[in-house]
Amino acid sequence: MRKTLVKNRLHDPRLTYRGASASRLDNLTDAVFGIAITLLIFNLTNPNSFEDLLTFTKTLPAFLISISFIVLIWNEHLDFSEIYSLNDSVLTLLNTVFIALVIFYVYPLRFLTLFLTNFFFHTDIAVSIKGNQVPYLMIYYGFVAFGLYFVLYLFYHRVLLLRRELGFTDFEEFYTRSQKQRLLIMFALPLLSIFLTIVVNEFSFAWASFVGGMTYFGYTPLIIWWHRRFKKRSKEFDS
Repeated sequence: MRKTLVKNRLHDPRLTYRGASASRLDNLTDAVFGIAITLLIFNLTNPNSFEDLLTFTKTLPAFLISISFIVLIWNEHLDFSEIYSLNDSVLTLLNTVFIALVIFYVYPLRFLTLFLTNFFFHTDIAVSIKGNQVPYLMIYYGFVAFGLYFVLYLFYHRVLLLRRELGFTDFEEFYTRSQKQRLLIMFALPLLSIFLTIVVNEFSFAWASFVGGMTYFGYTPLIIWWHRRFKKRSKEFDS
């Protein structure tokens, strides 16, 4: 699947794709993502009656959101390994931590999305949590999301240290630094969500849950700002 997808992806001619052929570590990582999606599927409600079938149908948004987040993380890893490859002992260690976090990410992600399904659709899915525990769920989710994006940030930091060995062009160095900036945004917002949740939870667990969740909507304006800045600066290398 990776080989077919890489072959059909759009490639930037200004970049050298050092990891176009999947390594055994790439294949292992892909298998872990496959396991993560399988865990999401097998943990859904099993319909044994028409009422159960209706409840199962209402879990579809939660399932699609969960799958989307998993695919988003997988695509981040694919982009990196395709351009830089993972043929380095430090990157191998970081990748080991990364795939462990992917498996841990499944459970808070599934729990959170099913909780939101209960909240918005008034379903009776077996998700047991008290109102004053929701802020701690947001904190738990935030730490795992932070961990995943911080490890990806370290991936790019590592290859910048190896830029001479990898023979980076000026554009490749600019591209790598830009990706580090983008991933800084990606792991900073979960940290901000954790901080705000902890602070507001001292006064109200309901507001803490709301503020912790709403923080993630900051991704949209920040990533749009980053993308515009990246496109503007990348044009300087076209000549």
